Amino acid sequence: MQLSAKSSLLLLPLALGLVNAQSYNGTGILFYFNPGLGACGHNNTADQIVVSVSNSTFNNYPGHTTDPNNNPICQHNVTISYNGTTVTAPVVDYCISCPDPYVGLSPAGFEEYAPIDQGVVYNVTWEVD
Repeated sequence: MQLSAKSSLLLLPLALGLVNAQSYNGTGILFYFNPGLGACGHNNTADQIVVSVSNSTFNNYPGHTTDPNNNPICQHNVTISYNGTTVTAPVVDYCISCPDPYVGLSPAGFEEYAPIDQGVVYNVTWEVD
């Protein structure tokens, strides 16, 4: 099979590994967490709006390293939407035991969606920006 120059140029990013087929978004369950010293190496408080992603999302993000402080996902935000409310916040940590559809917000962010005593919000959409 012979490829045209145009087809070859379209396939070049795939060959170089510049296009990642894995998606970093989903529909899942929002939980709240109390931040402290997170995997990204920063101390945060419950008054700040920050995000925790699943173990899989954090550790499979393109360019991740064995040092979580250097994970490129730490330079990104997650946008979470539900029922007309949208919050965008930086990734600061990950939840070791949370499956992929889970995403966490600090109390200041979670309360944009529900009272803390509700614990979780189902069917939120989220995307790593």
